[in-house]
Amino acid sequence: MTTKLDPKFLALLADTAQKLQALEIQPRVLDEAAPALTTTAAELSQQMIDFTTTLTAAMEAKVAADIAEREAAKAQALAEKEAARLAAIEAKEAARIAKEEAAASAKAQALLELEAMRAAAAAVKAKELAEKEAAKAQALAEKEAARLAKEQEAAEKAAAKERAIAERLAAMVAAAEAKAKELAEKEAAKVAAAEAKEAERLAKEQAAIEKAEAKAREQAEREAAKIAAAEAKEAERLAKEQAKEAERLAKELAEAEKAAAKEKALAERMAAAAEAKEAARLAKEQEAAEKEAAKAQALAEKEAAKEAARLAKEQAEADKAAIKAQAEAEKEALRVAAAELKAKQQAEKDAIRLEKEKRAAEAAAAKAAQDAERAKLSEADEEAKARRAEARAKSLAEYEAKQKARQAAALAQLAADKAALQAEKQKV
Repeated sequence: MTTKLDPKFLALLADTAQKLQALEIQPRVLDEAAPALTTTAAELSQQMIDFTTTLTAAMEAKVAADIAEREAAKAQALAEKEAARLAAIEAKEAARIAKEEAAASAKAQALLELEAMRAAAAAVKAKELAEKEAAKAQALAEKEAARLAKEQEAAEKAAAKERAIAERLAAMVAAAEAKAKELAEKEAAKVAAAEAKEAERLAKEQAAIEKAEAKAREQAEREAAKIAAAEAKEAERLAKEQAKEAERLAKELAEAEKAAAKEKALAERMAAAAEAKEAARLAKEQEAAEKEAAKAQALAEKEAAKEAARLAKEQAEADKAAIKAQAEAEKEALRVAAAELKAKQQAEKDAIRLEKEKRAAEAAAAKAAQDAERAKLSEADEEAKARRAEARAKSLAEYEAKQKARQAAALAQLAADKAALQAEKQKV
């Protein structure tokens, strides 16, 4: 059983090639087999398109040869020499047309391959740009985390410094108080049991002061620990948010690459469909041209041969124009896709920059609040220290006044005793 080689068969081949390009393989087969089958379908489609183009050219050459043969047979009765010359001319013209069509087909194939290479290079470049942007976002996140860690370390050092200062002041106060206590004990030993009650009162006041200082130090340490925990929690939250943002950006870039690849495949399928439709149209025009040539053959066979040559030349020019228009359309589609991808990447960069500025503003506000809280705690500590110093100064002044009064009373008593003893001696 044989198949008739006619325009319907060529249209069937073109339609099959188009269906192969638009074949829905992915949901029907296993995931690991889908890429290979898709590639095979694309190759078969391209081979069928190339075969259709070559076959059409060969058929046109055969038609031209048949026309030349019929013209030679009819003209043989008039002049065999002229018929032979015309047949040679027609054969040479047919060979030239076939050669030009083959060259045009090869040029179109090379142009399509070049555009595919350019599209692949653009996709690779877009992927590299996406990877660079993701790495840049990751570096920014790491830099922000390092900055927050550095601020946390500085805050811990400041808190440690404040604790050390508080401890030194407490030690100085304790040393001064111990010295005052020792002096009080010596004076109390000198002035006898009357000073025991006063010393006990001073000891109680001292204990109350030490207890207040210890409570203030404990409160300051709790506040510092609370601030450090809040800063660590905020740093961890910022790091998580930045990591999540970087992951989201990478995912969106991957989706953009998939969308670009899908649009490219759709453009190629549309171009192949347009090419197949154009081939069918050309086949119909060729058939019409043959009918027109057969009708005109009765009037002037030589004019028909010239008309056939002119139609073949116009057909080649039309093919060249169609290939050029298809290449221009594909270039324009690639340019539009690249512009959209660039605009989307710029929007993502702006969003990252705004988010970074927002995080910086929040960090600055948090730092300002922490500085204000530290200033408030420092002011309260200074006020407590001033009150404690004032109380100690007042206690020491009162104690010194009492000691001076006691010493004056003792001296007066001693002078009185001495005067009485002198008067007793003089009396004796």
